[in-house]
Amino acid sequence: MVSASRTKWDVWTFLTLLLLFSSVFYALVFLVADAPKQWGSYVLPFMWCPGLAALVTKILRDRSFRGLGWGWGRTRYFLIAYGLAIALCLLPYLFVWFAFDAFSRSQLIEVLSKAGLPSALRGRAGLLVVVLVISPLTGLISSAGEEIGWRGFLVPRMHAIVGFTGTSLLVGLLWAAWHYPINIAVSPLYRPNVPLWYSNACFTLTVIGISFMHTWLRIRSQSLWPSALFHAAGNTFQGVLQAATLETSVTSYLTTEYGASFAIAGLLVAFLFWKQRHEFQAEYIRSGAGAGA
Repeated sequence: MVSASRTKWDVWTFLTLLLLFSSVFYALVFLVADAPKQWGSYVLPFMWCPGLAALVTKILRDRSFRGLGWGWGRTRYFLIAYGLAIALCLLPYLFVWFAFDAFSRSQLIEVLSKAGLPSALRGRAGLLVVVLVISPLTGLISSAGEEIGWRGFLVPRMHAIVGFTGTSLLVGLLWAAWHYPINIAVSPLYRPNVPLWYSNACFTLTVIGISFMHTWLRIRSQSLWPSALFHAAGNTFQGVLQAATLETSVTSYLTTEYGASFAIAGLLVAFLFWKQRHEFQAEYIRSGAGAGA
């Protein structure tokens, strides 16, 4: 059993390295004039900052990459993660579409037509394969960078110190705060009519909410990959659903993780998984206990 003192040092080492690596991108968006407009070019390396911080911490502290949840785990947790990604994205958009007549088939078709897909994938069946399978799987390239750090490394160590509820809240807050500098620089370019405080508040509630789900997935599955799948699939589904949504003075306050509908969905998810908190004991998940080699 790893001591609490050592686990705390592991956490502080990770957070220090995360801040160091991420500061490169924070400086970029505030000091380079065109960087916020070109943020899409920097998303992938930025998302790998938590993963890199975790890997360097493991080398410095343990001389090993073991104990990050590399193991595949049981298939049922991937099905749960994938199903939750569909539900958490689809339900808020269904509400917005029906409540505010905001669905636009023509807008969706226009966006998909500009995606540069090969001709074999431009039909209805091909598009479904792209949206439901190909894009979530390719999205693992970026989502794994975050999840190696947040879920693979940080969640089990925080769980050993503060238990399920504390871990979900603290990791959620850290996860949200890590995005704040980027949100401050980039969000006004895409939703200039939405106050920054509002979008960040909704984002924080959304992220903390799904942090409860991620903690449950990580501890139960003893693998980081279900969380990585949820993250990748969720990004894909949200992007497609947003492409089918008319942007108005009302819907811009409701959709994406910066809107109220996602914040409410996140809080509901938090409550549902918080009710399962008694399933766990606050103990460090070591590789020998199933965290994965």
